[in-house]
Amino acid sequence: MEIFADGNAATGSLRGNAMSGTETTPVTMSASNPATTGGVETELLGPEEFYTAFTARNRGLISDREQQMLRRAVILVAGCGSIGGAVVEPLVRLGAERLVLAEPDIYELHNLNRQRACMRDIGRNKATVLAGWVAQVNPHAAVRVETAGITAGNAARLVSNAALVFDGVDVTAQPALVCKYLLHKEARRAGVPVISGYDIAGVQLVMVYDYRGGMPVLGGRVAERDMPEMDPLRFLARVVPCTALPLEIFPELRRRLSGANTGFPQLVYSAQMFGVLAPRLALDLLSERPVRRRILVDVHDLPRPRGARWRATAARVAELTRMLPAVLGHRR
Repeated sequence: MEIFADGNAATGSLRGNAMSGTETTPVTMSASNPATTGGVETELLGPEEFYTAFTARNRGLISDREQQMLRRAVILVAGCGSIGGAVVEPLVRLGAERLVLAEPDIYELHNLNRQRACMRDIGRNKATVLAGWVAQVNPHAAVRVETAGITAGNAARLVSNAALVFDGVDVTAQPALVCKYLLHKEARRAGVPVISGYDIAGVQLVMVYDYRGGMPVLGGRVAERDMPEMDPLRFLARVVPCTALPLEIFPELRRRLSGANTGFPQLVYSAQMFGVLAPRLALDLLSERPVRRRILVDVHDLPRPRGARWRATAARVAELTRMLPAVLGHRR
């Protein structure tokens, strides 16, 4: 597995020079370099033989056509933190071999409660760490790293060369929101589907923007002219439906509305749920099967017995009723 800056990869070109200007990482394994498994050196299989064995347990559940479609597709993961970082492993294990990872930030200690990183990764770029990990799973995968993240200078190039985009761009900082809008704007221009994820307390909300049908940017919920002054709470109030807000998030929303600016709470199982749902959506979208535009899984609610679920639902409706005027105010 290699991370390239020149447009050529171990498994072939990723659509020309689409990824020029990316970070380069040394090769850790190759067909002529034995891999170590369980303390025993084994000669690495060639690309085709390796892929056949690697995806053997997918057969019967994923068709050969779907498998090859996923293998050939260039997939852009924009943002490699809680959401984008959660989808890389299942994508690779499912059989994706052409990934572009765009992320400007480094791992910090507070990321370790939910993101795929270790103490040794603190201070390192998230996309670079994930790309190195991919090499340990599939040495033939071609991964490009954009340590600048999504920018005005690369968004059109990255999106236009992708078959599918996963949007994990941060929503807690205003500059990142501008990048998120730009990502979706270029995806609409290029007609590339985007899968976005939002972890909210125990909820994972997945939103699908299939721009192949010409839908407006972010479903028309925000306008480009508003983005320079858009703050995170206002953005979320417009994009995330009120019905997606779980009971546990309301105390945090009240703190935010009162002016508190502490780090937004996030949990590992909510974030990782994106990695469960999104790869299946990828197969469906690449196969041009219809999919739901919104998928919501409330991890906290699933284990509750029926009575506790009813009480939680009633409490959530009461909280939402009290906070609705403030939420609607932020939508304007």
